[in-house]
Amino acid sequence: MITSKNLSSNIKDTPLRGLLVILLFRLQESSIVLNSFTLGLFLPFITVDLKLSSLEAGLLQGIWWITSAALMLPFGTWLSRFRPVPLITVSLILLIPFIFLQGVAGSFLALFAIRFFLVFFRTLTAPAQSLILQQWAAKKHYALINSFGLAQHSILLAIVVSASALVITYVGSWRTTYFLIGLFLLLQLVVWIIVAKERHAPVKDLQSALDTQTGTPLKAIRVYPQAWLLGITMFGLGATWTAVVTFLPTFMLEERQIPLTLSGPILGFLYYSLIPSALVGGLFAGKVKSRKLLLWLPALLNMLFGLGLSIIPNQVLIMILIAGIGMVWMASPAIQVLPFEFPGISPREVSVINSLVRTCMGLGFAAGPVVTGLVAEISGSLQMGLILMSLMTGIGVLSGLLYPNTPRRRSSNTST
Repeated sequence: MITSKNLSSNIKDTPLRGLLVILLFRLQESSIVLNSFTLGLFLPFITVDLKLSSLEAGLLQGIWWITSAALMLPFGTWLSRFRPVPLITVSLILLIPFIFLQGVAGSFLALFAIRFFLVFFRTLTAPAQSLILQQWAAKKHYALINSFGLAQHSILLAIVVSASALVITYVGSWRTTYFLIGLFLLLQLVVWIIVAKERHAPVKDLQSALDTQTGTPLKAIRVYPQAWLLGITMFGLGATWTAVVTFLPTFMLEERQIPLTLSGPILGFLYYSLIPSALVGGLFAGKVKSRKLLLWLPALLNMLFGLGLSIIPNQVLIMILIAGIGMVWMASPAIQVLPFEFPGISPREVSVINSLVRTCMGLGFAAGPVVTGLVAEISGSLQMGLILMSLMTGIGVLSGLLYPNTPRRRSSNTST
């Protein structure tokens, strides 16, 4: 069986087209996830239009990540037998119409269903994130490319989050803004079809390498138990992130009397801090020898910053704390590379491990707004929801401390 290490051993350097293909794919992912991360800024407008409760608002965010979490692992397993480029193309063609349909939803149930199908088709690309790296890039550049992708993601989100409330106010409709996002992705689909030509990929016959996988790659989640610890840590980071982007604008408006036109730029500090941090984060994979440090320290800071946002009223401190939550994700590019270090792991098994971690992260992204919204509904306090959610994320600290500095494959499962 061809291992991930063997597959990439012949790629001495990453070609420019390879970098463009990977970053274009990451841009697509970022553009799609705009529909989740900007929901908090859309919510005050959508709530008035569709008369949403706090729980319904949380469910609109939660369905995105619950669906993603439920499908990520099975899709990552089943679809890892297919090459990433055609998989990504099919996914884009199927999901783009649902971005436009959000703009015509006339009720909570309609918008809820549309968001379900949107993320369903987006999750078809579950195995693509790791496979496209192995097809187009040299292994020595994985962490650096992840850093570029995260910085690119942060720049896009910083611009959109900062401007969303102003754009909606200017065009007079949150619905029109969804049409603009759809047009942006439609343009990307055209560019993708032109640029992502597999005949130019460094790995010419990826399909043959995928076909050499014996048995199900799903066994990797049992053979490499340290993957679960990665997932739990990312669960905590994800829960804080979506709770903040979903409810902080409303919390600042109702409890701090900060208008939405100002809360958008304030929330943008998530990304202002992440843009330079992401570029530095790619160096962590080679520089930080303690792998567990990459996990428990960001998890601890994430929990403390989340609690601070729930309690501290000062606008300057709020911006600093929001920037801190963005900064802790600088470890993400290095964390994403850790599964490639697992001894003897195959290309499809890397996809499964990556899907497991993203499943856990998706559960965190879902739990953050749902838990916050539910607690707010029961207690009548959005602040209480944010506090309890932040405390919940402390589980990531424990999992980080338990992670081995040198991940090992279990001796009873060394045969491939």
